[in-house]
Amino acid sequence: MPTPVPSLLAPTSARVCLGLAGLCALVLCGVPLLAVHGAESALLLGVLLPPMAAWVAARLTVLLRDAGGVQRVGQAFERALGYGALLFALPSLVLWLDALRIRNCTPGLGFAFMLLGPGFGTLLGSVVGVCAALCTRSARSGCWLALAVPLSGVGIALARFYATPAIFMYGHFYGYFPGTLYDEGVSITGPFLWLRVFSCAWLAGLTLLATSASNPATLRWAPSATSARTSSFALGLGCIAVALTAELFAPELGHASSVASLQAALGGELRSARCQLHFPREWSPRTRRRLADDCDFRVWQAERWLGVSHPQTISVFLFRSPEEKGALMGAADTNLAKPWRSESFISENGWPNPVLGHELVHVVAAATGRGPLRVTGRALGLWPDPALIEGVAMAAAWQTQAGLTPHEWARAMLELGMAPPLDQLFGAGFLAQARGLAYTLCGSLLRFVAERYGSASVRRAYASGDLAQAVGIPLSQLQTQWHAYLRSLPLAKSSLELARARFSGSSILSELCPHALAKLHDKLDADLAAGNDRGASTRCTQILHIDPADSATRSTLVPVLARLGDTKAAAHELGQLAPGGKPSAFFARAEQALADEAFRNGQLERAAGQYEALLQAPNDDDALRVLQVKNIAAHSLPRQRQLLFELLVGAPGERIEPASAVHIARELRAERSDGLALYLEARQLYNQKRFAFAAPLLARALAAGLPSPELSAEALHLLAISRFALGQLDEAAALLQRYASDGRPGHAAEAQDWLARIRFTRAYGARPRAP
Repeated sequence: MPTPVPSLLAPTSARVCLGLAGLCALVLCGVPLLAVHGAESALLLGVLLPPMAAWVAARLTVLLRDAGGVQRVGQAFERALGYGALLFALPSLVLWLDALRIRNCTPGLGFAFMLLGPGFGTLLGSVVGVCAALCTRSARSGCWLALAVPLSGVGIALARFYATPAIFMYGHFYGYFPGTLYDEGVSITGPFLWLRVFSCAWLAGLTLLATSASNPATLRWAPSATSARTSSFALGLGCIAVALTAELFAPELGHASSVASLQAALGGELRSARCQLHFPREWSPRTRRRLADDCDFRVWQAERWLGVSHPQTISVFLFRSPEEKGALMGAADTNLAKPWRSESFISENGWPNPVLGHELVHVVAAATGRGPLRVTGRALGLWPDPALIEGVAMAAAWQTQAGLTPHEWARAMLELGMAPPLDQLFGAGFLAQARGLAYTLCGSLLRFVAERYGSASVRRAYASGDLAQAVGIPLSQLQTQWHAYLRSLPLAKSSLELARARFSGSSILSELCPHALAKLHDKLDADLAAGNDRGASTRCTQILHIDPADSATRSTLVPVLARLGDTKAAAHELGQLAPGGKPSAFFARAEQALADEAFRNGQLERAAGQYEALLQAPNDDDALRVLQVKNIAAHSLPRQRQLLFELLVGAPGERIEPASAVHIARELRAERSDGLALYLEARQLYNQKRFAFAAPLLARALAAGLPSPELSAEALHLLAISRFALGQLDEAAALLQRYASDGRPGHAAEAQDWLARIRFTRAYGARPRAP
């Protein structure tokens, strides 16, 4: 007599897996980014749930077979799918309830990720578990086979990550991973939906094969019993063939990436002494050559700073836009490198490329990296330490940001109490800090280590993953030395408020609704560009409803409200930017926008007074120069005022075209006796990389005199770079020495970088091409 069919929770493994799923959901609730339905929580559950569903499905099928009697294969599927639904529902319910505590701004999108990720994955895992039990002789082998299939899906993803350029991952069990946590503009992509179409083919094919080729009396695979079910068997084979074909064409479907697919999409290619460059086919020969020289210099610079050599040619892929990069390989908004493949992937353009040096350091540092990934960290680099990885890159590719060095920014953060203890920066603690703050502080620290203890200490730290061991003192003592050094540096008063504005904010792990905010910011930018003040006001209000501490958005809202005529609301929002009556950097930004509005409306006295007062507010170098010229415009005669207004203010959201800007600057020459008009014209030509035209204008502007030291310094800086671009290395070096002599650490750092480029060019004979 057959024994009763056991319940879904009869196997011990079923109860254990259900408990683990619930526990995992509770752990996710401790991290705001993961505490609700979303792409990240769906990915983690997509890795965890399908293997458990497959194991338990196999176990339930074995128990059904052991119950005796004639059982329907469909009954095995019903039980497996019933348990799979329960396994998926429990953590989903926990995260749904946690949305009562942690705001989920896009519950529909989040639940779609859950359904398309672990929902589909658990369903497929359950079907695989039944099929594994039907195809194997012993219960143990069936369960292990069931477990191996979804885990192999993760293994294939890791293999593609290691062996191809791909940073994104698409898999039938775990779903979709866009590439990095820092990419906030995540959405359900077309390739993800197509993946689930082919997942349905796997589901249909496996189910049809199992039901048509199994013996109900034994619940085992019996292909010889298929004569009456030939059509179902053939249809199942057809579905499997479709699914396998999709795997073969994964790069074409956007589910995988390859060097060949990137080369085909970009089209341009050039080999330099140290780099193999891949770039858009439409780039000009001049741009290509400058990029090649830039890459060779940055490799040389990284090798000298680290004290290592990188004999391999480095492949550099430069994309037209972040969107193109995201579609071809993932990580749309994040530039990255794969040191073990000697590759870097960049979506930023320009010459010199602003991020190329940083990414190349990651590749060159592979000489001291560990394990298969050639990076620093624990377990042979398989548990990377982002503080050391990014800190070394920031320190070696030492660049100013808004006119200040990372040391100066770190000094300001230290005074503001924003710098966390070192033990909170290393390891996983790096991700618990705001991104810009963590990168800058780690870069300053590793630069200090190199300057105090030598580059050998940096190499030892990178090789061992232990900075304290590398320098021979505890982290607490190193922190004391570093802080003492930072406090010995001069600190401009304005840099405190600039640092507060630049580095305030939450980490990616603790940020609420990052994906919703990213989309709202994109819509806000579009509204501002279109001059849609009503839409911009709505977007700002939506953003501030999610994140009331977003001062940047609040400073954007102030002039928008003013243009809409709601002066009372604009004044209220402006007051929010001056807590305790102390204006912030964002207050100054909003005030300047209000002054622009006054200028547009012909309220010249008011605009002039506001511009004048803002000259003493916290401004970075670029903002200060623009403000100085606006102040000149507001105090000028009508013709000059109108020309400068068109050049710098104009209509809301409209950017002046380079040709128009050059024309206006030419017209301005007749109105001024100093070099301002020449500088403004040269600036436009410099931005278009027309160095042969910009250089003489900059020289004449400096000879005629400019109305502020900041404008003179920038003209000197631009002239030096233009001379270098034209191959006039001696003149460029002399100008850079003058630029570095004004006592500003940021200027000195920029000059030293260009002087190093000149030394490299002289030593290796690569001459930049003149236009």
